[in-house]
Amino acid sequence: MHGRKNPKSIALLSKERKWTYQTCERIIEGVAAKLKELGVKKGDPVALYPTKTFPTPLLFFALFRIGAICCPINTYHPLTTLSESLDELGTALILYPDEVSLPKIKQITLPFSKIMEEKGSSNQTILEKEALATYLFTSGTTSKPKIACHTLGNHYYSALGSNARMPIEKNDRYLLSLPLYHIAGIALLFRTFLAGGSLALDEEVDNITHLSLIPTTLFRLLDKPSLPHYKHILLGGAEIPESLYKKALERNLPIHPTYGMTEMSSQITTQFSNHSFSMGHPLPYREIKIGKEGEILVKGKTLFKGYLQSHGFFDLPLDDEGFFRTRDLGSYSPKQGLSILGRKDRLFISGGENIQPEEIERLLKNIEGIIRAEVVPVPDKEFGYRPIAYIESEKTFQEEELKSYLSSFLPKFKIPVSFGRVGSGNTHKK
Repeated sequence: MHGRKNPKSIALLSKERKWTYQTCERIIEGVAAKLKELGVKKGDPVALYPTKTFPTPLLFFALFRIGAICCPINTYHPLTTLSESLDELGTALILYPDEVSLPKIKQITLPFSKIMEEKGSSNQTILEKEALATYLFTSGTTSKPKIACHTLGNHYYSALGSNARMPIEKNDRYLLSLPLYHIAGIALLFRTFLAGGSLALDEEVDNITHLSLIPTTLFRLLDKPSLPHYKHILLGGAEIPESLYKKALERNLPIHPTYGMTEMSSQITTQFSNHSFSMGHPLPYREIKIGKEGEILVKGKTLFKGYLQSHGFFDLPLDDEGFFRTRDLGSYSPKQGLSILGRKDRLFISGGENIQPEEIERLLKNIEGIIRAEVVPVPDKEFGYRPIAYIESEKTFQEEELKSYLSSFLPKFKIPVSFGRVGSGNTHKK
């Protein structure tokens, strides 16, 4: 769209180079034509070994233009498992950067250099919102990752709803800070290109205006003595310590805690007010409600097609009202917004009482000097299970000091019976 509307605007940029929307349009058209020549057709799943460098972002859109399904591979997984992953995706072809040495596999392998062409576009391409666009391995709590399937419409409405509350203007620059095998990384592509902004391929690019961070990267950012001026910073992907959020506000960062998941095409709720700490309210094209047991339920135009099954079928487990069960526990109020309480699958019972480890962990991480906290159940003859805690801290804490602090907030049965250091014998995970 912006290749015709704003051809000279910058679509991609690195520290060394810039690519206009017109140039990117020609590359997308050329790559799509080359892949068609090689036999790729509508509905074909095509694996992609993604980097956060040129030309990876454009390869997504070249595949979408053909109607093929882009299947980005997690680059942190060992290459020895690649063939097995490709079998699960049902793809016979993988596109990969020339600098990566793939092992011998039965699938066809095509380096990026073999498909890079530029071609002018004479006709406007209309993409079907119902067309399958991506297959993504989930990183859920099950032992075997599932494959979540999304349509172009899922990605489109996710970006449209996000941009409605967090606008991206023509000269804005969104840093590609998240991996493109993850739903949150792909969401950056759609948000930026839909709005006609620029996608920055490395953090050394000047004048970055928009960031998407996880808590770990925000910790690192706050270590810097001086910070650039940002318009918006999304913060999500893991539990957010309230103390970290407050430190960001103290540094005048425009921080927006957000709650999302792969199955809902990234963002679900986002906070745009600094009055209180929460995950905020649903963005357009999303709905949430809290179930009877406190579980967060979601639906909307961003809800994925389902989990890939054999023979191209999809499994989409919904309740009678069409809501998807997230397995996350939370509370919601129109004034405060969404608060996350923990995971259903981490809850355990001690002496007949429910214990949610995240509640205890959150309190421990609010203690100055504690970086990480993990609470796990250990078997107990009398109570069934009792909680113990492992912490990573910048200083030494006495066990009684921690118990005394927690007792100001928690009933006795929720106080950990012992405390250890992260990495020192933490072998009691359920």
